Amino acid sequence: MSRPRYDWSKLCHDLLRSILERLNCKDYHQARTVCSNWYTVSTTCKRPLYPWRILFNADSILFFDPGEDKSHIIQHPGAEFSERYVLASCSNWFLMVDSGLGFYLVNVFTRERIDLPSMETFILGKERSDKQVVWKLFIERTDMVSCQKQACLWINERTGDYVVAWSVKQHYLFTCKKGDDSWSSLQGIKCVSMAFDKDYKLYVYTKDNSIKVFDISGDSPDEIVQGNPYRNHLFDLRSVLKRGECGWKQRISVTNSGEVLMVVSLKGLENKPLFYIYKMNLGSCNWERVDSLGGEMLIFGHGVTIRAPIKDIDGSGIKNDSICFRSNDLWPVLGTERNCGVFDLATSTIVMPNSLSSPESFWFVPGYA
Repeated sequence: MSRPRYDWSKLCHDLLRSILERLNCKDYHQARTVCSNWYTVSTTCKRPLYPWRILFNADSILFFDPGEDKSHIIQHPGAEFSERYVLASCSNWFLMVDSGLGFYLVNVFTRERIDLPSMETFILGKERSDKQVVWKLFIERTDMVSCQKQACLWINERTGDYVVAWSVKQHYLFTCKKGDDSWSSLQGIKCVSMAFDKDYKLYVYTKDNSIKVFDISGDSPDEIVQGNPYRNHLFDLRSVLKRGECGWKQRISVTNSGEVLMVVSLKGLENKPLFYIYKMNLGSCNWERVDSLGGEMLIFGHGVTIRAPIKDIDGSGIKNDSICFRSNDLWPVLGTERNCGVFDLATSTIVMPNSLSSPESFWFVPGYA
């Protein structure tokens, strides 16, 4: 007599939550994708959010979880996982581009893949004069993965909704969201950095020091003019740095409460690498330096802040008011090994983690959206 089959998707929520909370982080992120019910229960689990480091190898992905002080390996044969092709990340999802300008989203724990509209279709569908300009920019396929590029990604893992934006060489800003069968192009926007917020707004910091805001909830991006308090108040780095300080990189970020921040990597006095954060005083409309993220932290260049752990994770500096950075985010100092690390805003000091500290490793936040 055969036993009746049990529907594991209908486990009691309290029991399922207890099981999920006991899993290690890698197994937890794989388990929450089993079905919609498991995912819903997983959102009620009390698990801290904090950045991990990830390193792409030829046939595997190496993760380091600082909370457990442990490394995890997932075998991923094939070229679809290569640091060279990573544009952005959100939660467990990465925005990737291959050498043929094929864009896709991929979950690093489950290998689930979402293909995005073809860029070839966008290019070949243009009028002839415009097509020649665009094609000239992209004809060198390997250039896309080697040249200066900016991108950001937002995804709702429960509904599958996503929004993607990317720009290359500060030209041709492109956007795409779930349901689109082609890319939207914002020409004339020389993008230095960009960030999404939860209300389907895209913030773009441009080469002329302005901050433009676009509503991307409709059929095509629509610039917000009247409701953009930053439109006529440029963030000019030269006007906020002190004498002897020299800027390196500037990135825009949006807090959970919707405040816009400008995050600057720079050389301080005595060649000291630093990070400063600026916020516009909406009363005086002046950009002012701030020394706190109000209980949050950020990854340089990711465009959003995240809720910080209650206490420092494993002595690696991952806590509130800290900035995680990659090797090339930091002002280069001769004779100093370039690596990923964490900058403490309160003390202006840098912690260089020992584990998985390869210059090719970088930060992402599993489970965050």
